[in-house]
Amino acid sequence: MGEQTGMRSNLALYLGARAFGQVGHNLFIATLFFIAGTGDHAAVGLGTVMAATTISAMVFGIPGGAIADRLGPGRGFAAGSGLRAAAIGIALLTSTSPVAIGVIAFGYAAVSQVHNPSELALVKVLCDRAAGRMHSLLVAMQYGGQALGFLVLAPSLYFLGGVEAALAGSLVIVLAQLVVSNILAMRLPVASEGDAPAAARHFTGLRETLSVFSRSESARDALAVQALKSLVAQVILVAFPLYVKHDLSLGAEGAAVLLVPGVLGAGAGLLWAAIGLKTEGMRRAMRLSILGMAVAVFALAALDYGVSFAFAYSQVPPLVRVEAALNTTAVIATPVAFLIGVTLSVSMVSSRAALTAAAPLGIQSRVFAVQTTVADALVVLPLLFAGVAAELLGARTTLAALGSLCAVTWLLMWHPRFQLAFLARRSEATA
Repeated sequence: MGEQTGMRSNLALYLGARAFGQVGHNLFIATLFFIAGTGDHAAVGLGTVMAATTISAMVFGIPGGAIADRLGPGRGFAAGSGLRAAAIGIALLTSTSPVAIGVIAFGYAAVSQVHNPSELALVKVLCDRAAGRMHSLLVAMQYGGQALGFLVLAPSLYFLGGVEAALAGSLVIVLAQLVVSNILAMRLPVASEGDAPAAARHFTGLRETLSVFSRSESARDALAVQALKSLVAQVILVAFPLYVKHDLSLGAEGAAVLLVPGVLGAGAGLLWAAIGLKTEGMRRAMRLSILGMAVAVFALAALDYGVSFAFAYSQVPPLVRVEAALNTTAVIATPVAFLIGVTLSVSMVSSRAALTAAAPLGIQSRVFAVQTTVADALVVLPLLFAGVAAELLGARTTLAALGSLCAVTWLLMWHPRFQLAFLARRSEATA
């Protein structure tokens, strides 16, 4: 009974630290973007912040995961919180210098590579038997932290005291996370932090980390799903303004047409994952989420054309009149946005839960770090081309290309004949 009470207390501390961390992080990022976007060269400033965070994550992702494994999940989480607070404190001292924003963003992203994998590795320590439910809750908290940090606290604090107030607010919140995460780290015995194998106690051991992906089909699927999920979300974000303007033929209200069902879909996906996602169903959930993305993206690209054609040439007067009176594109896009919300949420939760189940505790942080690094590396170049493609070829062509990529990924994941044979042989050899 006492052990269960202690676990519940540790879980409450973890969720509290996670909540503080999400809100403080998003408030800080929103403030950085505001500083960068209000200078004389706003486009360059915003691009610098985005490039600095992406490059830093790719460079320091795996070393950060190694440090986190060396410290253990609890102590890595606390150390990462402290390093984040230090970076925000430096930003507060130099907040009037837009030139320093890129450097600060780079440093903040670098220390986050210790914080983020430790945070995810703690799921195996605190809630291994219900990883799907916990990851659903964590993703919901991530969405909530983004909304609170970006949409509520950032504009409110800026209105009250400018950039300095917003940075000070984020520092106070992250300091609260630091206190709670340190209490959690002190409560976790070293044994529960994970007695890693000898190789995992060193900063090297990349071979042991990669062996998780060679042995586990679920881990390989998770790697692909996380990368594609990031690409789908960001390409849709890039193409969204053009799609609303040229294809939906709507103004600012066009955003609400897709945003509301998208949010509802994300909530429905998280609810299903929390209740219905079991360990034995993770691979199926990941694969179906990729198939759902392919269907949804193709539907945005062309389904309204097919529906309009069928109505117009049906020779049934009521159908012809309905098609003429409706904005068919908007009618189709609304349920499709719901499907996109569902698939993005399910893909995120199922892939994270699969990695939690597949990786030993001693290398959990590094496995999550490898996943993040690979996803960032695979997404960078397609994203650069996506913006150009959307401008030159249109949003529909870009979405159709993205849908084709989703379909190919699903085919590679689902059918054994397309599996990577050398990985399968290695898995059998190490079994």
